[in-house]
Order: sequence, then structure tokens, then C-alpha cells
Amino acid sequence: MNESMNHEEQTVSKDTSRMIGLAVGVLALIGVVFLLFNFKKHSQVSQGNEPTFTLPGPLLSKDTVDYSSFQELPTLNWNPNRGILIEDLQVEPEAVSTTSGELPEPLPWFYFSPNVAKVSPTSMANEYQLLEREPFNDYAWYTKAGERYLFKDGEPYNGWYHTRFGALRHYQDGAFDGMYISHENLPRFQARRERLQTMVPQVRPKFFFVEQSGEGQVTAKPEPVSYPVLYKNPERIILSTPPGMEGMTLVDTTEIYVDMPMEIVEEVTVDETAWVHAYIGYEELGWLPKDDTFTDYVQTYYSERELLDTIEAIAWEEIEQIAARVGVSFINNETMAQVDVNNQAFFPASTQKIFVLGELYHQYSTGELSPDTEVILTNADKVPGAGIIQEHADGTVFTLDELVNLVAIYSDNTAANMLIDAVGGGEVINPSMQGHGFYDTEVTGKYYHDGTWFTTTPHDAARFFALLHNNELNGEPWDELLIEKFQMNTHTFLRTNIWGDTYSWNKSGLGGTEQNDAATFVTPYGSYSLAVYTAEPAYYGAIPAQVAQLSSRIHEAFNTVRSNLWLTVE
Repeated sequence: MNESMNHEEQTVSKDTSRMIGLAVGVLALIGVVFLLFNFKKHSQVSQGNEPTFTLPGPLLSKDTVDYSSFQELPTLNWNPNRGILIEDLQVEPEAVSTTSGELPEPLPWFYFSPNVAKVSPTSMANEYQLLEREPFNDYAWYTKAGERYLFKDGEPYNGWYHTRFGALRHYQDGAFDGMYISHENLPRFQARRERLQTMVPQVRPKFFFVEQSGEGQVTAKPEPVSYPVLYKNPERIILSTPPGMEGMTLVDTTEIYVDMPMEIVEEVTVDETAWVHAYIGYEELGWLPKDDTFTDYVQTYYSERELLDTIEAIAWEEIEQIAARVGVSFINNETMAQVDVNNQAFFPASTQKIFVLGELYHQYSTGELSPDTEVILTNADKVPGAGIIQEHADGTVFTLDELVNLVAIYSDNTAANMLIDAVGGGEVINPSMQGHGFYDTEVTGKYYHDGTWFTTTPHDAARFFALLHNNELNGEPWDELLIEKFQMNTHTFLRTNIWGDTYSWNKSGLGGTEQNDAATFVTPYGSYSLAVYTAEPAYYGAIPAQVAQLSSRIHEAFNTVRSNLWLTVE
């Protein structure tokens, strides 16, 4: 009997095991079906209009071009809020979906209130409505009448824009104008792009729960410092603020600042990386990575600010001894740091001719004119004053190059008038010169003609000579050729007492009360340009010697201070 009972128990146990196994199998099958159903449902939802999370970039195949290597610097995300980790957040598509509808008519008065535009850039009260902001350099996309427009710094953008796929598109007043550079033409830009990317600082991502846009910005208090350096590394970037701070933009690379003296005025540490705030003289440059090894730069005993302060003090001391209206401008040609003392408008006399020659050589560079172009002397061209060709017969033929020589050697007024006509007059000269930053210069009319108006400042004249020396006026070879013409001039105030290893060139001008001069000096310690303008003197004959003394003192101070540039701090 016991054996019979044991047999029945074993049978029941086997049946129970089979039932449990069958139940587990059914549940597993239900789970698989449920997962497949949800996957299909998710796929259907992703194909609709509900929000989905997608990775940017094209799908690649063997027949397509891999654009991934063309990632552009302007699309890099320097937002410190990137990489946000969001936990326990479930988004229901139904909760975020909206139903579009017709706007009520008439619209309520407050819909177009100015206050709406101020606080809501997407408002229809704006001419352009915001679509999205780019994370770099304050680019943003706006819409107007169904069209997309690119903005930068709050204004419609003009210029080239790098797309995420590497192509270059050109925008005019915010609209794509059809000009582009395709990826086939981009390889020559790729090397520079990749080099820039290696210099981009990596802002450490911040992980937190959901925060309002703009929160989490990097903040740090810079510490004031003061020491001059000579920069050496061409492979760094310059930022407008330390990385991650609000409004940060890329200013430049250090490629053109090698061997440039700088003033370090602040230091700050962001994400365990130190940055320094650099100036060139008194002009802000931007923020650079700090280098405690002094490989990127070396400390020096030379200070650009000391040079500018010294020159300014000397200029004030000298002009206070000159019984006349005097203005002085000094510019270090290497750094373009400029000091103006009593800068104001003057009648330029013959120094006005430098701007005429500047435009003439510009038209040489564009091919509009050439040195061999011939012009004919007419009676209307002939004027009194400086020069030798006013006695030539009407109909005499001159080449433009011959007229330039006459202006350079004799400051010939008649030749200058013929050149003014040749380039198109003040209507052409003035916009061209103002394009170089000579905003206080005007050339209207011709010498000894009705309606003539000539004016300039020492600042503009000194800057003209500095740009000319740096080949930044009309470029090579035209700037060098014009310098050769100025070297033919023998009349000077500023160069009178300058000898030794310094060579120089100038253009002077004398008027009824004016005695003006602008010049460039190239010394063993660097080069600079100087302009001194005088008018209404108490004693006209004393001015030349006084201006020469001022120039001599500035020359000596320049060489003395600049000699410290090559003395590095151990």
C-alpha cells in the first residue's frame, strides 16, 4: 500500500512540473509578443510628427561622400550645458503635441504689443521670428514670410557660412544668395580647419537634472596681474572671454601674433585650466591659454604700454614749447598701436597728395590704370604754387608715372591736379581712403579751384604711412613701388636730424601758415610712423627746427624702449 501511495505522489509531482513549465513558456511568449508590438508601435510613432530623438548627420553608403570629416568650427558646441544627463524623465507624445488652429480675427491688441517683441523673439510682432539659435558665435535662424534667414549678433548676416556638412554658403542680408563652395572644393580648407579644431578648448560637460536654458554658465572672477610677454606659439586660439562664459566667441588664432609683444592684465582658472587676458598696448586682444612653462610666450622687459606712454609724454613736452597749433600722431608699425596728441583737423597742404597717390596705386593694382597711361596737359590743369610744369604748353603728354615723379620730387600742384582727374576725383578718392579707416580725410576738388576742400588729421596721415610700410594699403608690389617714389623726396622736417642706421621716407606740405610732415622710420629696433601738423604759428621760421627736435627725441625714445624687447626675464 505504501508503494502505491508513493507512486501516486510521484505522478502528481511530474504533472505539476509539466504545468509550471507550460505556464512559464506561455508567459515568455506573451512577453515576446508584447515587445514586438511595442517596437512596431514605436516605429510607427517615429514616422509621424511626434518628437523623436535622432542623431545628426547623413546615412552613409559606398556611393555617397563621407561628410563627417568636414565638421566646421562654427558648428562646434561650446555651451557648458551640453551633455546634460536627464534622469527619470518620461515624455508622452500626447502631452507635448499641439493642435494648430486659425488665429482669432481680429487679434487682441496685446498680440502686437511692443512688449511681446521684447520678451518673445518668436512673436509674430517681430518682422523676423526666431526659429533656433546656433550654439556658437551668436548665429541664429529666423523666418519671415515662410523664408529662412541667418542672423549673427542680432543682425541679418552677410558673408560665408559653413554648413554642418562642410559646404560653404554665402548669405546676403540673411538670405542664401545662391553662391556656395561644394565639398569637392573644400580639401584645401580642411588642413586649416583641423588645425583650428585641435586648438578648441573642451568645456567640461555638466551633469544635472533639468534646468532652465542659460543656467549652468561658467562664472569665475579674474585676478588682476601685470607683466609683458613676447608671444611665440602660432597654434593657439584667442577667445573673447574664458571658455564657457556667456557671449564667448572666437577672436582669432595666434598665427599672425608670433613675436608680438603683449600685456597680460588678468588671469582666471576655468575647469582647472588657466587663461590670461592679453592686450596689445592699450587695445584688447582677448583670452589665451596660460603657459606656466613659458613655451607659448616668454616674459620680457619690454612693455608696449611703456613705449606709448613715453612717446605721449615727449610729444606733450615738445608741443607745449611750440607757439602754434600743433597735432602729433605716433604709430608702432609692428603692433599698429597708435598715440594721438592734440589730434585735430588741419589743412593738409601738399600732404593731401599722399591720399591721391594711394588711390592711384590702388587703380594700378586693379588694372583700371597703369603707370604708362598717358594724359594730356590742359590750361585748366595749370595752377600756381609748387611745381615746374605749369609753364609747359597745352597738349603736352605725360604718363601717369611721370606725373607721380613730379609730385614726389617737386610736389607739383599741376601734376597733382592731373592725377586727381585721372583717378576720378574726390568722389572716388574719399570712399577709398575711408575704407582704410581715414575717416577725417577729405579730398574735394583740385588745387586752386573753386569749391576745393582738403582736410586731414595727424592720425590719418600717420596711419597711411604705417599701412604703406606693412604692405596693407594696396599690397605687394604696389606699396613698395610707392615707397620708392616717396624716397625721391628731399624736403623734410621730421627726418632732418635722423641719421645712422635708420632709413626713412616722408611727404611734407607747406601752406599759408601750415608746415606739415608725415614719415616712416625703420630702425634696428623696429619701425614706426610719425605725423606732425602745425598751423597759425607765432613765428613761422621757428617751426622746422622745433618739429625736427620733437622727431629726434621720439626716435631716441623708440630705440631705447624697444631695445628691451630682446631682454627676456630669467
